[in-house]
Amino acid sequence: MFRETITHAHDVTEGTASEAHGLLLLRRAVRHGYAIEATREGGALITWTRRQLGAGALLHRSISLVPQMPVGNLTEAVVRDLTTIDTVRPARYMESDTGRRYILAGLVEISPMATAALRARQLVTTEGGERVRLTLTARLGLLALAHRTRTTEPTGWSRPSDLGRQAVTAGLNRPGRRAGMVHSSASTAVCSCGQLQGFGGDRNEARRLATRHRHDVAAEFVASLPVSFTDAVMAPAPALAEPSAREVGREDRRYWTDVYDRG
Repeated sequence: MFRETITHAHDVTEGTASEAHGLLLLRRAVRHGYAIEATREGGALITWTRRQLGAGALLHRSISLVPQMPVGNLTEAVVRDLTTIDTVRPARYMESDTGRRYILAGLVEISPMATAALRARQLVTTEGGERVRLTLTARLGLLALAHRTRTTEPTGWSRPSDLGRQAVTAGLNRPGRRAGMVHSSASTAVCSCGQLQGFGGDRNEARRLATRHRHDVAAEFVASLPVSFTDAVMAPAPALAEPSAREVGREDRRYWTDVYDRG
């Protein structure tokens, strides 16, 4: 579940969005060519612009999806467990001899403690019976973790010898403290994925390169989501059968027995 914030022309609307609705918004954004960016907490920001009729002014619009349960710190162990669940099939819940639930992905067992943590943080859910899958929040959090961008600080004023450029230039030919120095405002945009190393004329240009990279990978992420995942998310929730009077009475007796046993 997400907190949804929509920025309109002169207003902001807030509400909630289910996992299915969030996925629908992301897929629609890709079809329309809107910019998508995954957030570290497991949400997403969709932005686009449009021309105002008549005046022709450029209007900025956005939809923010903030998970009600942020993914938290995705440690190496958590990432490893989530990757195992996502790539090794089938993944399902099992019960240990002591009655504790754990996830079995192929032949890999995820400990009951780790399983409980994944469930409590809403990183996994079930799809029909006991089959386990990652939530949309978990996938967005992993995407943001895999693409952490940064830009380098421009060198500013320095001597050519410090940059190894003494054979190219002798620096500024002007009296003063900057004589023999060169100025550079260039900045580099890099990503933790290793697929971005863009050079900008200044830091703002480098930041734009980093932002464009995050938008590109997010669009590719949404477009390449497995069909099994999208079908599971978009499938209507099965209707729950009403319990019989006998089942209600049995559960009621269990409840009061537990209360009395606890004193």
